[in-house]
Amino acid sequence: MVDFYDASNPIEIAEGVFHLGVQDQNNSFSNVPYLIVDGDEAAFIDPGSMKDDFFATVLRKVHAVVNPRKIKHLIVQHQDPDLCAALPFYEKISAPDVQISCPLEAKVLMQHYGTKHSVHPLDDGDSITFGNGRSLVFSMTPYCHFVGAMVTYDTKTKTVFSSDAFGGFTSSNDLYAGEDYPTQLSTFLGQYLGSKKALEYALKRLEKLNETNGINLICPQHGCIIKKEQIPMYLQAAHDLHVGGEVDALAQKHGIQLD
Repeated sequence: MVDFYDASNPIEIAEGVFHLGVQDQNNSFSNVPYLIVDGDEAAFIDPGSMKDDFFATVLRKVHAVVNPRKIKHLIVQHQDPDLCAALPFYEKISAPDVQISCPLEAKVLMQHYGTKHSVHPLDDGDSITFGNGRSLVFSMTPYCHFVGAMVTYDTKTKTVFSSDAFGGFTSSNDLYAGEDYPTQLSTFLGQYLGSKKALEYALKRLEKLNETNGINLICPQHGCIIKKEQIPMYLQAAHDLHVGGEVDALAQKHGIQLD
């Protein structure tokens, strides 16, 4: 099993699931698109940045996995450019009838990337089936960290693609979360999330999914993959996080009392 980011090659982390990540050591900020291949079709989750070195690495890895014409679905879990600025390029090289999908609330912003296909809006509980009947199910996680945010569940491998949830700042090349990952969680989620209620909802939604269907991997868009045996520990670490610290610091600086 590969335990480190590979700058040249995709890494198959579950059956048909490929990690195409780029580690940005200068900023401790990885960028991780995921490609899912089933039969003669593929789905591409959060295709990533147009920053030259990020884009070139991801594109090379896509070609190493599959002919891009087999990509039938381009899925964006929220609208940030590190997730989807490359969307118009991949639209051109994917299947002619490729479907672009994102949360309903993100659709209005997605138009500004200039894609030609209409964007298919997703709501809570919607699903997509491709390949040999492989299903992806979408759960909305509003305000984590955008009103139109979601996570994606691959029913075949019981993998959750968690977008920013469980993301972490890390300058290491570790593919999988280690003992210090709770600290990396806190520096990322503590800074990028402003609502404890939104975080708690997302966590409890994942806990419910784990109880009813099972989760084998949590794959965030930044940082490290969380293995099945680590999930309870990292769920608790996320529950314990303080978020919105930037607001608290500025309120204290300006003498503003918050309830």
